[in-house]
Amino acid sequence: MNIRHWQTRALSLSLALLFVLLGASALCGRAPQRASAREVYYSDTVYTDADYNGGGLQEDNEIVYRDNYTVDDDYRVVAPSYGNGDASIKNFCAVTAGLNIVVYYDRFYPNLIPNFNPGMTVSSGAYAYFPDMGFDQTDEVFYTLYDEMQTNVGVTGTSGENFKDGLQSYVEGQGYDLSYSSFYSSRTNVNMTQFENAIDAGKVGVLLLTKYNFIYAITHNEERTYISRSISDNPHIMMVYGYIVIRYYNNGSLFKTETYLQASSGFSSGHQGYIRMDDYMQIEEALIVNIS
Repeated sequence: MNIRHWQTRALSLSLALLFVLLGASALCGRAPQRASAREVYYSDTVYTDADYNGGGLQEDNEIVYRDNYTVDDDYRVVAPSYGNGDASIKNFCAVTAGLNIVVYYDRFYPNLIPNFNPGMTVSSGAYAYFPDMGFDQTDEVFYTLYDEMQTNVGVTGTSGENFKDGLQSYVEGQGYDLSYSSFYSSRTNVNMTQFENAIDAGKVGVLLLTKYNFIYAITHNEERTYISRSISDNPHIMMVYGYIVIRYYNNGSLFKTETYLQASSGFSSGHQGYIRMDDYMQIEEALIVNIS
């Protein structure tokens, strides 16, 4: 092999190396690709024997010591709270939230649930929703929403988009229109003015949460208020429909004000309770459900 051949080969290798370096430089100089946002799947359903480190409910009760209190319940509302009686179905909180919304609105839009009456007017003249008694009609809505929301299809739970699309698909399939409007304010609170306007219009909302608190009961005794409260880090969806405000006083001075949204838990038991604002929670979306 002669000297000219070696020179030609060396030049070829040098050019190849140069092209590799230029290519690497061009790649390094590119703007970094933006990572896609993580899609949340709401699946919080296992509450009994749940490990808190796995997101299950953790009991975290509170006692407020005071000598007086007031409860502003001008926006307290009556609403249904249905759960899930089918133990074979897991990760259903999006479905039960949708079911509660449909049962609530069936009072005003009777064909939302065919051949079903969600409640009745009692002797006082107020309206009362029937409790969850495993009605065939509401069970059918549950299973339809489960399919429409693509719950547990390929993943555990239901995405926020599939929840919204599935509920809209069901409502429109019954001959009505559905849209959403936001009443989000922050990660731990909602826009109360917008919520009040919705309540005045007979509407309900829904919270999509990646951590939350749930209040089972608020009990007022002579000098203390007991708050039966649990918290969870599992993504969860709940229908909200009204609210109360509690103010606590000592020696005539206000020292604490708390706002509680009324909520249908979405638990299998169908518990009805509250979500306390500016507490242990992380709101992803707060939506008013508009049906016409």
